[in-house]
Amino acid sequence: MKNYQIVKTNQSTDFDSIRQVYYQTWTYSYAGLVPQALLDNLDTKKNWNPETRVDNTLVALTNDQQIVGVCTYGPARRQKYTGLGEIYSLYVLPQFQHQGIGQKLFQSALDILQKDFDDLYLLVLKNNLIARAFYEMFGFEASGECIADQTKYGILHEMVYVK
Repeated sequence: MKNYQIVKTNQSTDFDSIRQVYYQTWTYSYAGLVPQALLDNLDTKKNWNPETRVDNTLVALTNDQQIVGVCTYGPARRQKYTGLGEIYSLYVLPQFQHQGIGQKLFQSALDILQKDFDDLYLLVLKNNLIARAFYEMFGFEASGECIADQTKYGILHEMVYVK
């Protein structure tokens, strides 16, 4: 495994590389978990705008400055959870998964959020058992609330996890 560092993004970050991390991770990790038509119609320019979260994004960089993982976070986006911190996303390129990069990204984001928020939450696909187990390792628990998110390719069932 290459050495890597966790850094906060800034205006000079290669946001196209972040879009590629999202795209590659979605097509790999969500196959069989979301409607295939959704994956087939992903567009890196339309689906993701990481530059809009420049102040709330961490990336994992290899020694040669390749972005191999990304974690976004910030204040709750859903009104019901106003006052809580939220992990918006966590993605690691498939070939770099299971090497501790996701854990370091996630813990770094938690450390930042916990300076400003006592309670945290995140959304996870109900059928993504691997991700659910990962979040549970960090003390997150299923709240019992499920959200049905209607897309033009089908419904995504998400669970709310809290800590």
